Amino acid sequence: MRNASNKSISKRTLRVSVAAALLMATTSLFGPAFAQAPEKPASLTLNGFSGVWEACVKKSLVPAFENGTGIKLNLVTTQPPVAKLQAQGDAPEIDVLVAGQSDMRAAHELGVLADIDPSLLSNLPDLYKPLTAIGTDGDKRYSVVFTYNPTGLVYNADKWKKPPTSWFDLASADTPGVVNVRVPDSQNTVAWLAIMAKTLNGAWPEKLSDYDAVLDHVREHLKPKLGAVLASSGAMQSSFVDDPRSSLTVGPLNVSIAMAEKSGLNIKWAAPKEGAYLITSEAGVTRTPSNYWSHVLINYMLDADVQKSFAECGYYSPANATTVLDPKFDRRVIQGEDNVAKIMQIPWEKITPIAAELGQAFLSAVEN
Repeated sequence: MRNASNKSISKRTLRVSVAAALLMATTSLFGPAFAQAPEKPASLTLNGFSGVWEACVKKSLVPAFENGTGIKLNLVTTQPPVAKLQAQGDAPEIDVLVAGQSDMRAAHELGVLADIDPSLLSNLPDLYKPLTAIGTDGDKRYSVVFTYNPTGLVYNADKWKKPPTSWFDLASADTPGVVNVRVPDSQNTVAWLAIMAKTLNGAWPEKLSDYDAVLDHVREHLKPKLGAVLASSGAMQSSFVDDPRSSLTVGPLNVSIAMAEKSGLNIKWAAPKEGAYLITSEAGVTRTPSNYWSHVLINYMLDADVQKSFAECGYYSPANATTVLDPKFDRRVIQGEDNVAKIMQIPWEKITPIAAELGQAFLSAVEN
């Protein structure tokens, strides 16, 4: 009996030691507040996008978070379910919402999100400074940038004598082949229409009539060149293979790299002279009862090692300025304070309120 008792004590001591080591490691990552953390939930749920983004989350974030906290992380691949979360109130099915800048702002304004507590995010001070104002409303923060990429022109270089240089190449008689564009939504297509309108008008458009000149331009010059209006990112990524006439579309830098690797085509990316615009993946805490642990999850998302793994997996530019990547990634992701600052930030507060109307006007211009 003495030996059995000693073995039992030894196993119990080992379990306590491992738990203590895990607590100490996590405390170093999240600060002393972790020692007074509320009871852990069995799991947390994060939404996200299917395809490369999903694969990279499963490869980098999921094992890091689960091994570090002992909490299972569920991933639901869906577009940001803002309206559904609003209806669910204080019992949301998602604990951490992932969305782009315009959808995240809408979630905030609809009361879907809780305020972020910066004291629980030890990695927040390492965010690139040009990204820090995103996800704030006055002195409150409702989201944090997790990854970002510049969005510009994606083209088949074999069809171009010289690379495209302007957003207006989307609607030009000199553009070879056909042009594919995304169905307008909260950020796709409406962004480059807004950039065109700003170029023509001298100021960012704020009402639908500010787009009259742009809509006339695309009706006259894009409509004859239009190959397809694409319903999804996946359709955009396969568009050059699906229609060999395709020469030009719009997409983030990392997507153009994936398209080239997957298709074997000579696909390149160009920043238009008017500016490539910033597209973000942001994380916010819903009205979940697991508020504290949702903050812990977001802090893992901002961790330099997770950011490094995510960048290496899918060429997602790291938001954490301390992330160190191999030099071979220099032209595949954006790094450095000055380079991040060069990416145009769209004033979504001017565009989002009329995005639905603008989308319908655009479709009427190019399809009817």
